[in-house]
Amino acid sequence: MNKPLLFAHRGFSGKYPENSPLAFQKVIEETTCDGIESDVHITKDGQLVIFHDASVERTSNGSGWIKDKTFEEMLQLDIGSWKCPEFAGQHVWTFGQLLDFCKETKLLLNLELKNYEVFYEGLEKMVIDEICSHQMQNQVFLSSFNHISMQACKEINPEIKTGLLYDKPLLEIARYIERSNADNIHPRYMLLQYQPELVDLYHSHGMRVNTWTVNDEENMRDMIERGVDLIISNESDLLCKVAGEMCD
Repeated sequence: MNKPLLFAHRGFSGKYPENSPLAFQKVIEETTCDGIESDVHITKDGQLVIFHDASVERTSNGSGWIKDKTFEEMLQLDIGSWKCPEFAGQHVWTFGQLLDFCKETKLLLNLELKNYEVFYEGLEKMVIDEICSHQMQNQVFLSSFNHISMQACKEINPEIKTGLLYDKPLLEIARYIERSNADNIHPRYMLLQYQPELVDLYHSHGMRVNTWTVNDEENMRDMIERGVDLIISNESDLLCKVAGEMCD
C-alpha cells in the first residue's frame, strides 16, 4: 500500500500550542512527519505572520484583528498559555522564520493563505516573493478556501503548487475543477467518505488529494486505504504510527 505524505496541522497542535515555535520543533523531535501545515496573515505594517485566526482572541492573551496590529504588537502576544500554563512565553513567527525552519529541517510546508475573512491586498505576491527569496519553490505549496486567490498565485508563479481547500459537498465538482489551474485538491476527509468516487476523479485530472484534519485511527486508516496523497492531522504522532503499520 502506498504511503501518503504525513503533515502536522499547525505544527504538532494535538499536544502543543498551534502555530507556535514549540509546536513546529516538536514535529521534528516527536514525529516522523514529512511536513507541516500552517497559516499566514498580514499585519497593519505589512509583515507576514504565522497565525490561524484573523483575530487573536482564541489562541493568545490579546484581542483584536491581525490587520489592525503592527508586527511588534503581535510579537508581544503570548500564544502558548491558552493551551496550558507550562507553554507560556511562546510568540508568533514571521513567515520568513517559518521558511528558515523548514529549510533547515527539510520539512515540507503547506501554507494556507487566510484571505477570506479579511481580504489582504497583495498577499499572494508577498507570499510568493518570500518563498522565492528563500529559494524554496519546490519545498512549499499553497492552499486556500479562496479559490480566486489560488488562481492568482498560479498566474504569478506557475512553478509553485497550489491547492483548493473545501469543506462542503460541491455540485458538479468535475466541471468546477476543469476551470481551475490548481495542482492539488484539499477536501475535508469526510467528503471522500460521502463521495467515494472523488479520489479517482481527482487523480484522473492529475490532481493530488490532500485531506484534513484526520485525528483518529479509524479515519486515518480509511484515508490511507482510499489512496489519498497527503494526510494532515493534529495528532501527528498517531498518524505516523498508523501509516507506519499500514505502509512500511
